[in-house]
Amino acid sequence: MPAPREVLAARLRSQAKACAELGSPFYASLLEFAAADLEAGGPVWDVLDGYEAEHEWAALALRLMGAVHRLVLNETLPELAPHYPSVGGDGDAPAAWPLFRQALIDHPAEIGRLVSRGCQTNEVGRSASLLGGFLEVAHRTGLPLRILEIGASAGLNLRWDHYRYESTEGAWGEPTSPVRFDHAFEVSPPLNRSADVVERKGCDLNPVDPTSSEGALTLRSFIWADQLSRLSLLDGAIKCAEEVPAEVERIDAAAFLERELAAHRPGMATVVYHSVFMQYVGAEGQERIKRAVANAPVHYLTMEPVEGTFEVRLGGELLGTSGPHGTHVRWLR
Repeated sequence: MPAPREVLAARLRSQAKACAELGSPFYASLLEFAAADLEAGGPVWDVLDGYEAEHEWAALALRLMGAVHRLVLNETLPELAPHYPSVGGDGDAPAAWPLFRQALIDHPAEIGRLVSRGCQTNEVGRSASLLGGFLEVAHRTGLPLRILEIGASAGLNLRWDHYRYESTEGAWGEPTSPVRFDHAFEVSPPLNRSADVVERKGCDLNPVDPTSSEGALTLRSFIWADQLSRLSLLDGAIKCAEEVPAEVERIDAAAFLERELAAHRPGMATVVYHSVFMQYVGAEGQERIKRAVANAPVHYLTMEPVEGTFEVRLGGELLGTSGPHGTHVRWLR
């Protein structure tokens, strides 16, 4: 059985590889430095010791990066700001690493507290992945939509219909929206369709209020610091959240669906959806979710990882694929 340090170092390196592949060289390098420091018994080990028993999908590496990023954003770590692109820095990871490591020594309690919390990315880009599914339901049924998102975090993807989507084959959404997807589609879904959302509601075990300063800081901290386009999308989505109300209730996903789907909503198409969520749900919870969906007249839209890609499905039907952040969307005609 691998030793705890080996387990944790492997997880840091696995996330470093993913960051490199997904266009974050700054985080990729910092995580490689962190893995080596952990193996040597440095301050990274002091912060992460005890987390080796967590499931690999618990995003421990991103929680570590998010904790330090948060302290950069709130100016607790001004010495790191010159190297963090999110606050105008140069993205020089080798220069940032000694300061990153020192931050773990100087602020172990605060960073440890932040690492212990769950990862709340609430990736706005996934709205581009899911768009075609919503339009497909509206097209097939001819009905306005009632949308229920489980694992909704801050509910930013509950406002998908207030964003703008551009492709070489057309556009959909509000032209003046502060959230614009200009390069999300490699093959876009049919965009010459309409959809009207008449009810939107979500749930999360730890919902975030994106309109509060605390909530906005939490969301920004989990965006990778050198991915400025994602930060820009998030900032636009926070503006939308201030104008478009959407309830995200603190409740277990299965209990939420069991309650909501027991209520009949004539004259509208109910869409239950989630994105990169099921990996955080235990086996019993997954079974309850599946039963709730199977026993109700709903359209079940998902975006989840499958063998190196992310599949967008409507029920059992594969509609398309995308990257984890809603890029490289390829719709299957």
